[in-house]
Amino acid sequence: MPDPTVTDVFNQLVLANGKLDQIDTNTFGQTAALNTLNGAVNSGFNNTVNALNIVAQINIEAVKLLFHLTKQTDTMICALEHISKNTCGILTQVTIQTQLQKQLRDDVDALRYIAESAHPEAALERQRHAELEAKIERCCPPDPSEPACKYEPCDQPEPAKEPRLPRIDVDDHDPNPDDHNPEG
Repeated sequence: MPDPTVTDVFNQLVLANGKLDQIDTNTFGQTAALNTLNGAVNSGFNNTVNALNIVAQINIEAVKLLFHLTKQTDTMICALEHISKNTCGILTQVTIQTQLQKQLRDDVDALRYIAESAHPEAALERQRHAELEAKIERCCPPDPSEPACKYEPCDQPEPAKEPRLPRIDVDDHDPNPDDHNPEG
C-alpha cells in the first residue's frame, strides 16, 4: 500500500471534521432536550416542596385546633365530675331525708292526735295562729335561705382562634399548564 499523500491526509481530516460537526449537532439537540427535562424536573420538585410546605402549615393549624379541643374536653370532664359528685351527694341526702320525713310524719301525727285530744282549745288557738302567720308572710315574706350548693365553674380555655391556613392558588400548582391553553 502506497504512503498517503498530504492531500489524502487532508481529505481524511476534512471527512473526520465533518463527522465531528455532525456529532456536535446531534449532541447539541440532546443537550437542549436534557436541559428542558432538567428544568421541568426542577420545577416539579419546587412545586412539590411548596405543596408539602402548605400541607405542613395546614397540619400545624390542625394540631392547634386539636389541642384546643382537648382543653375543651378537659373542661367538660371537669364539669361532668362536678355533676357526678353533686348527684351522688344529693341522692345520699334525699335517701336520708326521705327516711327522716317518714319517721317525722308518723311522730307528728301521733303528737297532734294526743295534743288535740288533751287540749281542744289549743288546737283552735293553733289554727288561728297559722292563719295570722300566713297573712304576715304574704305581707313580709321571709328572706330566702342560702342555696345548699354553690357552683364553682371549671377552668375554660380561650375560644379557638381562626386557623391561619395558607391560601392555595390552584393555577400555581397546575402540573400541565399547556393542557388548558385553547391555542395549543
